[in-house]
Amino acid sequence: MQKQEYVSAYSYLKYAYSLDKNNKEYKYNYVLALSKLKPTIEIQKELFNIANQEEQDSAKVAAQFKISKWKNRILQSYGDNYIEQTAINNGIIRWDTSKFPIKIAIINNSEKSVPQYYNTEILKAFSQWQSSIDFLKFSKINSAKNADIIVQIEQIPSNLCDGNVCQYVAGYTYPDYTGHTLKKMLIILYSTDPYGRYFSDKEIYNTILHEIGHSLGIMGHSYNSEDLMYMAQNNNDSIYAKYKSSFQYLSSKDINTIKLLYKLAPDITNNRNFDTEGLIYPPIILGTSKDIANRKLKEAQNYVKKAPDMTIGYIDLAEAYSNLNKPKEAIKAMTKAYELSKTASEKYMSSYNLASMYLENDDTKNALKYAQIAKQINSTDEINELITNIKIHKNH
Repeated sequence: MQKQEYVSAYSYLKYAYSLDKNNKEYKYNYVLALSKLKPTIEIQKELFNIANQEEQDSAKVAAQFKISKWKNRILQSYGDNYIEQTAINNGIIRWDTSKFPIKIAIINNSEKSVPQYYNTEILKAFSQWQSSIDFLKFSKINSAKNADIIVQIEQIPSNLCDGNVCQYVAGYTYPDYTGHTLKKMLIILYSTDPYGRYFSDKEIYNTILHEIGHSLGIMGHSYNSEDLMYMAQNNNDSIYAKYKSSFQYLSSKDINTIKLLYKLAPDITNNRNFDTEGLIYPPIILGTSKDIANRKLKEAQNYVKKAPDMTIGYIDLAEAYSNLNKPKEAIKAMTKAYELSKTASEKYMSSYNLASMYLENDDTKNALKYAQIAKQINSTDEINELITNIKIHKNH
């Protein structure tokens, strides 16, 4: 059959395959037809699913060949990147470009004021991202309520030092989402280091520059020290030691990665009616959900090793275990996150997630306990709905 004949026969082959998915001839010809069609998200997904079926047959081989061809062409067209490190445990999280500009707000929740250069360097960091990526647009607003990305300046926790040795990060990023809806990205920036000293202009600029990468959807780290999104090794002061010496810049791999990321169809975004035209089905590039979860587990374990007193690392570790269907390990890691929580936002995150995990494991007593702790911190619609679900589950 010629290409046009396969295209014309697609609907018939799809119907035949749906009637008898064990028929190897139907299946093989259906795959050939899929391979000739315009690669919409639906077509890409169907081919990927067949390529990853357990049964080894000619249809699976043909689907794998097409997927591999697509992947190689896409990766070659974007140049060197670390796209495999971008996923969150639930898949791709990013902003919908049709809703740009991304609204940013800077809020000081610290007990004391910070130098003016903090604000200056924060805005300069956003400016570098915008000038480096042609489609990125940011807009500063004064209201955190209406912001997409919030840079929240907070007091640094008090127990990050063992004698004269302190291990800490100047900031970190937390994605706030429910289901498949991205609400906001919260960048926590500490007002001082553990010794009470203000960060330098370079430290503020470089820390925020790195965290903006996370807030745009790069939820992991590069393994190349030349990249902005590399996570440096620990020393006696900070895992971001390189940020003290000079102003940092986006590498070509950082730029290539964000450009490719914004061609992947998001699993979590701020617009559930986003246009999928021309987008790529993420598993074609990232692999199966198990592949993603294993990489995220490695990433979280690496983070926890380098920053053993940071709540966010244990939250990531718990989510990775959860996605690998390891509930005991997930609850243990999230409990550690709860114990390490210093700020209200950290305590809310960890207690809410603990409540959800205990509910999934039919432990309504502990689920309700942690849900009520979260509610005392912030009585959101999200936590009230979770408490209702726990009580319904308990009564059944």
